[in-house]
Amino acid sequence: MFFYNFNELDNFINNDSLVTNLIQEKEVIKKIIDLYTSKKETLLNIISNIITTSDSVAKNKLDTFYQTTSSLKKSYEDVLNIQNLATKLDNNINSTIGLYSTGIENNNNEIKANLIEYNKQKDDLLNKILTFEKSNTTNINSTVGLFSNNPNKLNYTNNKISNIVDDKIVNVETSPYDYNTLIISEQNQKAYLPFFYSTIENIYQKSNKYNTLQDIVNTLYVIPLSRFKNSTISRFREGFNLIKNKENGSITKAIDLGLELLFKYELNPIIIAACRNLDELDIYLNCLEENELDNFTCFEIKFEVMPKIIKK
Repeated sequence: MFFYNFNELDNFINNDSLVTNLIQEKEVIKKIIDLYTSKKETLLNIISNIITTSDSVAKNKLDTFYQTTSSLKKSYEDVLNIQNLATKLDNNINSTIGLYSTGIENNNNEIKANLIEYNKQKDDLLNKILTFEKSNTTNINSTVGLFSNNPNKLNYTNNKISNIVDDKIVNVETSPYDYNTLIISEQNQKAYLPFFYSTIENIYQKSNKYNTLQDIVNTLYVIPLSRFKNSTISRFREGFNLIKNKENGSITKAIDLGLELLFKYELNPIIIAACRNLDELDIYLNCLEENELDNFTCFEIKFEVMPKIIKK
């Protein structure tokens, strides 16, 4: 529904078939919204699988991982922009049809303003769609290439964390309070993460996956050290999870933090996993930068090391 001659706009408005054209245009916009909702879900699946399968990325492909993940983030943002703009166009059509129903004479200026704005935004929408479609295929192909050493890794499924049975951590049933200690145990090859009791309760009330509060602790807060074997990728993954799962932040903010932490080699990824919110991580990073880790008091950090064998 384009017009390019402003002087003919009045004739365009007074056309008897204009409302019919508006309704047809609304159907076109709906198809665009549906299409890019599907594309957003596809990108979310790809990003999710990058997180769950990222340990398979070879060390010599870390730079490629960074670039590809950044590109996927850009593609995701582009999809959101297309969705938002298409929704604005849909609202514009609804408003214009409503103005027509109450009389062209009384609403001529508002109708004209709507159509002029629609024309500009529709042109912008088509340009955004064209740009996205040119770059999106390249980004997906690059992502698959990252996992070329293990193609079965990228299977677009959500892996659930299996329940971990362990009696080392505090018994949350008998001690209903915040747990403020991180234990990194070489003996058990596990990390025991701190938690807020209110968080455990909230998860228990909203999810039917767990039978008891202790199941939540054992599943989400007792982590095998093998999970952090690839420390570089682990920093990305734990930073992403901190924003996405603990802060309920957006995908783009989660990727931003993951990429920011990716090459921060002095940062132990277990610390990121232990931080219960972004504030705790920021405080730790400040202490780390100032070389004053003794000033970090959000939670205590304990190491359980293997006993040394002394030969006589």
